Amino acid sequence: MNTEIIKSVPQGHFERISIEMQDWKRLFQSLVSQRKHIKYNRIEMPNLSKEIADELSRQNYVHLILVPDESQHFLVPL
Repeated sequence: MNTEIIKSVPQGHFERISIEMQDWKRLFQSLVSQRKHIKYNRIEMPNLSKEIADELSRQNYVHLILVPDESQHFLVPL
């Protein structure tokens, strides 16, 4: 999966995901399989599982990291 540093929040509607959500792994996988735009906080989710990262790569997602707030991450399908 490609990673890019961005200076402003990308346009579009983003589904927020957090490990504090009930059944978050299933929800995350569902959003990826539906090719939804995803937003998450790196502090809450420091690492994506290998399974999720592999699926993001298969689905051709790009990983966007917001500067100056590097805790905000966006996953966008190409």
